[in-house]
Amino acid sequence: MSAAIKFTVAVVAVFLFVSLYLVAQEQSMPTPSPQHQRMSYFAGNWTAEGMMKLSPKGNPAPFSLTETGEWVSNGFFLETRTSMKSPMGPINSVRVMGYNPENGLYTYNVYNSLGEHQMATGKLQGNTWTWTSEQKMNGVVSQARYTITTVTPDSYIFKQEVATPGGGWATVMEGKASRAQ
Repeated sequence: MSAAIKFTVAVVAVFLFVSLYLVAQEQSMPTPSPQHQRMSYFAGNWTAEGMMKLSPKGNPAPFSLTETGEWVSNGFFLETRTSMKSPMGPINSVRVMGYNPENGLYTYNVYNSLGEHQMATGKLQGNTWTWTSEQKMNGVVSQARYTITTVTPDSYIFKQEVATPGGGWATVMEGKASRAQ
């Protein structure tokens, strides 16, 4: 290969490398959207208490919990670890909340010490988060709805409901949460 061809190949290679580098610099890393940032409300330490039922027609019993939420994956997902004292005994869980810009829905996955995995999708309207999912309770699959209404920057109320055969909703859990100091 002649010196002129080698020089031309070297110049083209350098030009391609510099061009690819400049294109890569223009495509910056994605950053969390305002929707992602809204999940920051749940970051930090929280305590909650309320009443829950083991079935829609069961008697309510008290529960309490503590949880800690922190950002993972560069602010795209919020991971929350929960320790709950319930009528069924202690239950620990890990929850991951995210936002899917493709369909405009928040995502919610929880894994608990009962061996359950639940998935839900949600929307935020005003100060109310509404999550919907299919849920299995006592072997029966039903629709579930979980709502969180922010009351102050450091407190919210929540309610979990399941669809009834007649078309209504039965409350199976409700309570209030406060940011731990």
